[in-house]
Formats: sequence, structure tokens, C-alpha cells
Amino acid sequence: MNNKVTFLGTGTSTGVPVIGCHCQVCKSENPHNKRLRTSIIVQTKNNKTFLVDTTPDLRMQLLSNSIEKIDFVLLTHEHADHLHGIDDLRPLCFSFNGKELPFYALPEYENSLKNKFPYIFNRTKKKILGGGVPLLKYCPIILGEQIIEDVKFNFFLLPHGRMKVLGFQHDKMAYIIDCHEIPIEIITYLRGQNLELLIIDCLQEKKHSTHLSRQQAFDYIEEISPKKASLIHIGHYLEHEELKVKSQKITTSMVEPAFDQLSLEY
Repeated sequence: MNNKVTFLGTGTSTGVPVIGCHCQVCKSENPHNKRLRTSIIVQTKNNKTFLVDTTPDLRMQLLSNSIEKIDFVLLTHEHADHLHGIDDLRPLCFSFNGKELPFYALPEYENSLKNKFPYIFNRTKKKILGGGVPLLKYCPIILGEQIIEDVKFNFFLLPHGRMKVLGFQHDKMAYIIDCHEIPIEIITYLRGQNLELLIIDCLQEKKHSTHLSRQQAFDYIEEISPKKASLIHIGHYLEHEELKVKSQKITTSMVEPAFDQLSLEY
């Protein structure tokens, strides 16, 4: 049995199509050009399921992929397009029978989470009226190796403008999202892991101050040399079929743009 990753969303912060935009990609009828905000869900060999990020599209993402149970959540960073669907976790908490669903994030985000969502992370004993709140428990992510619910990770930091975001390796897959470069020590480490799958940020053609351009993503793929690479967090400047053709020029790895609801094994 292999691990399986499903792409719940593959788009940038606006999603694609972008509201009010009439470009080729936004008007496209190709379903692979319809991109919800970026998130993945992983089902592991040992029957654990974890979600990475809670996008504003989370409700429809969970419904569209028939996801009814998860064991824990990982947060890469606290930007709205990766976090602000957190309330949609509430139905998933019902199956925990009153126990809290573990929500893992970097320690520097703990106070921010409590300030943004005090009704979730600063609950009091006072009874909540109405429909209740997500029963989540904040848990810290430790850089380097960490075992969460019997799932082994190697966590590292990536530069995203002036902030740092979380990247990770799980088994033979690495997840690199929302960054404008990859530090050389991470490239060296991942190259030595003989990855079967690299999921990597790829925003647009032009260089960007907080994300990888297409060429940067391609260059890093060639340096890391995974068996397969999937492009993610794709903006409306990149058309799926055109990007797929350009990806075929990379000879060191099999490379394709990911699309919503795609599932891959590793």
C-alpha cells in the first residue's frame, strides 16, 4: 500500500478564475483551469489522514472529495488563503466525540491564532450558544524530525517575502509552498532523499517577490531531481495545457501542473 495525496485546490490566493478578470485562463472552459485555493490531503500507509491548510474554499473542497474524517491538520502559515476556512473543520470534529482535533502550527503562530480565533483557541468553560465552534487543540510543530500521530515528518522553513513558511518531507514526498527561493541546505537534503514526488510552488512566468516563477520552479526541480514533480499554487497567468507542454522540456523528472481533485501515490 502506498501513501496518497489529493490536491483539494491548486490556485493562488484569488483562486482561478479571478473575480472580474476576463483573461484567457479565467474565461477558459477547461476544468483544469478552475483552481480553488491551495490545499492538500494525505492518506498514509498506516491509515492516517492529515489535511494541509484550511483555505476559504475548504467546505466545497471536503465535499467534492468526500472527506469525512481527518486525524490532524498542518498549517503552513497564517495568510488568509491558507487559514481562513478554519471554521469549516467543525463538522469533522463531530466524529471525535468531544475530543479536540489536533491543529499543528509553528510556535510563532500560536498567539496570532488565539487572537484571530479566540472562540476556538481561547475557549472558556462558558457554554457556547447556538451551533458551537470547532473543537481544535493547538499543537506546536518542531523543526526537523517530528512524529505526529505515528506519521513521521521532517519540517523546514522557507522564505516567503519577509516571513517564513513551513515546508515538509513525508516519506518520499516533499511539499514546498509559498516561497520565493529554496535555501541551498534544503535543496541538498531533498536531493539526497530520492523523492518520488515533489509538490512545488509555481505562481507565474515573471519573477515574484514572494513566490516562485515557472522558471525558478523548473530550476529547483532539476536540482532536486525527484521522480515526479507537481506544480501548485498556480495563478491565472499560466494556462494548464500550455504549462503542461513547457513542463515536458524537463528531462530529469516527470513534471506536470497539478489540478483540483488530482490524486497521486508515492
